[in-house]
Amino acid sequence: MSTSSEYFSLRRSAGVYARGTTIHSIGGAGREALLSHVIARPTEFAQPGSVVDSLVLDDAGKVADFVLAVVDEDRTLVISEHRDDTGDDMRAIALELGIHDVTIDDLPGWGALAVEGPRAWEVVRALTPDDIASLLLNEWQSVEIPGASVALLARTGTTAEYGYVVVADAASDVLIDTLRPSLAEVGGALVGPEALLRARIEVNHPVVPDQFAGIATLEAGAGWAAGVGRQDSYRGAGHPVPPQRRLVAVRSMRPLEHGRTVEAGGVPVGRIHLCAAEIDGETSYALALLDAPFDVPGLDLTVDGETARTVSRPAVQPLSWTEPIG
Repeated sequence: MSTSSEYFSLRRSAGVYARGTTIHSIGGAGREALLSHVIARPTEFAQPGSVVDSLVLDDAGKVADFVLAVVDEDRTLVISEHRDDTGDDMRAIALELGIHDVTIDDLPGWGALAVEGPRAWEVVRALTPDDIASLLLNEWQSVEIPGASVALLARTGTTAEYGYVVVADAASDVLIDTLRPSLAEVGGALVGPEALLRARIEVNHPVVPDQFAGIATLEAGAGWAAGVGRQDSYRGAGHPVPPQRRLVAVRSMRPLEHGRTVEAGGVPVGRIHLCAAEIDGETSYALALLDAPFDVPGLDLTVDGETARTVSRPAVQPLSWTEPIG
């Protein structure tokens, strides 16, 4: 299946992809203190039955990962999007902070699968005996999946469409097989990284690590996922400085390439930072790192002599915003 077909599955029906690279279980009395330090977004008030999506920063304040934390009574599952050494990293941090009453267990046999799109709810509704509409955003509930002794369904996403994540003590391939019939019923598809990247940057969801190469979180427009506004201390926290340049979405009728200079009236004002895949019937789309005051939507700039217009995000009108569940 082409990238365009996968993309349109996300925007018009449903797309499925493996969520994360590793899953860890964090328990013990020191759990909240450790996670509050490691996860950039606030977790201290996250109640059992909720989930938190967040960036993870390193000691220098650079983006190191994006995680989904699934909060339960006795433990929190941390699903890492980018790192394979999350467990070792958290163990080192716990030791550094003197947090000894915490357990950090690798869950190598577990899988996590994301289902997103305006018809995503139809793909997962058979997993729960309850009305799927009763599962609210950033909540989760236990479900039953053949071949798994522990399974849960969370409502969260990365594309501004309806989104769900299935987590279980079963491999992602098993989860895919479970959902394949219902996915076929809505004309959905498995989605690859290129289609997913395009859908994510259209709605300002962080793309780790490419979006943050050589720039700060505020310049990347990801302060919302990096703990900006927190008054307490956490890993990588600093004193935010208003950025003099920012990532802005741009569209062009011609292909856009990474590193190309963006000009205003013949004067360089930035560069193309992250390009999305070309989609059938759609203009080229990218994120440009632009100097103030050109870091705003609604401007006609040029790249290689061709017009590139800055646009606001979300740069699409998600169907999920107008089509109700059920």
